[in-house]
Amino acid sequence: MVKLVQEYRRTGYVKNRVINKFTYRYLHNPTNRCASNGGGLQNHTKDVFVVFLVKSKSSHWQQRNAIRQTWGNEHYFNNIYIRTVFVLGTPVNESLNPIWDEIKQFNDIILMDFHDTYFNNTLKTSTSLNWVPEFCPKARFVVLVDDDIYVSLKTLVLFLNRLPAGRRIKLYMGRIYDGYQPHRNTKSKWFVPMSEYPWDTYPPFVAAGTVIMTMDFVSDVRTALPYTKLFRLDDVYLGIIAYKLGVSPVHSSNVYEYRTTSRHKFALTSHGFTPKQMKLAWQMHKSREQSKNIMIP
Repeated sequence: MVKLVQEYRRTGYVKNRVINKFTYRYLHNPTNRCASNGGGLQNHTKDVFVVFLVKSKSSHWQQRNAIRQTWGNEHYFNNIYIRTVFVLGTPVNESLNPIWDEIKQFNDIILMDFHDTYFNNTLKTSTSLNWVPEFCPKARFVVLVDDDIYVSLKTLVLFLNRLPAGRRIKLYMGRIYDGYQPHRNTKSKWFVPMSEYPWDTYPPFVAAGTVIMTMDFVSDVRTALPYTKLFRLDDVYLGIIAYKLGVSPVHSSNVYEYRTTSRHKFALTSHGFTPKQMKLAWQMHKSREQSKNIMIP
């Protein structure tokens, strides 16, 4: 896969046969989210520091509103551009009208024509990794999160800004699972048959709740996606692609898989927040922050 990506960079063409053609369509694509002054595709904002791609269930409008009002607020900082985009599938046996109303109001939703189901999170991840290099190509960092994740925004921005230069190359970071074995019990929610994955362990992967990446890694993943067989578990799938690209995940002990805020002042993200809890956590953090200015070179 490394040679394939290198060939694509050099020639813009790959001879290998596509085995994972992404055939799903945008029902709505907010193409100008990263454009300056609402400009066209060629007028991308140069200064987007981080773009958040939020995998959200179609019915979770309260979670999305809580994110918009808290850590996803694109106008929170005076001198840093952040962008927040939600990735949705179409609801099963439910009307699309509420989503279209939300799109009209905010224009921050990528709406796809695949069904919004648990195992289509892989398609949401693929959508995100295809979308960012095309429509927000100058973002420095890309953070893929679930809609019940609380982001300690200022802590995360300061952390990313202070990363040494060597860590800003092909960054794939979060809470790592290493040596994790496929579930072979057919009653398990995460059952994977031998026909889909015949090996005993997965490559090291970052848990899907929070994945922190640099644009160079995302661009390489986008190139590799059509040549990597689709897998039902989105975090494992990204780990497989990273393994093929020769990229090792970086562990962060400050990415939490449970709800925490006040006890861990260095927490970057934490999991399991209701909309009300997210707003309360945001108010607590805001009361501790004295300035909305951060120096970003």
